[in-house]
Amino acid sequence: MNVYRTKFLANAAGFSLIELIIVIAVIGIISGAATFGFNNWQKKGWVERQITQMASDINEARIRALTTKQRHSLTINANSYVFKSYSTDTYTSPADLAAYGTEFGGAHSVQYPMKMLNGTSYGGEMYVINERGMLESTTTTVLLGGDGANYGSINCLKIHTIRVNVGKLNASGACDDK
Repeated sequence: MNVYRTKFLANAAGFSLIELIIVIAVIGIISGAATFGFNNWQKKGWVERQITQMASDINEARIRALTTKQRHSLTINANSYVFKSYSTDTYTSPADLAAYGTEFGGAHSVQYPMKMLNGTSYGGEMYVINERGMLESTTTTVLLGGDGANYGSINCLKIHTIRVNVGKLNASGACDDK
């Protein structure tokens, strides 16, 4: 009877190799799905944070132009944007505006490239804000996310003559600004 008891305990103890492989595979699948979800969640947060920061910076430049009674400009590149202020109205050409003026706040870099609605990257486009805080050029839309991916609950910025709105790129390729 002692031999039977020892043989039974030897067979009942531990896990088989197949059981261990199945458990390791399940853990791998679950951790892979969690990592994928975390990366998307992180990218969504970065895009939303960058869009809201850019909208805040543009509104601040508009208020600054209004309170100082000076023209300002916003220059948008693919991975950054810069604000300048001008103490005189003699600079009217785009070349003068780019060459002169006082940069304030430094270059604001973004992690994901900025693009226009037609998909082309920004490359030094300049938008002038007059002394009344109004955009002198046409309305523009800034998409953030690089490869056109639709990340975040907000991922685009529409700069109108008198306001800046954040929004989400819809299925037809337009920015649904709020």
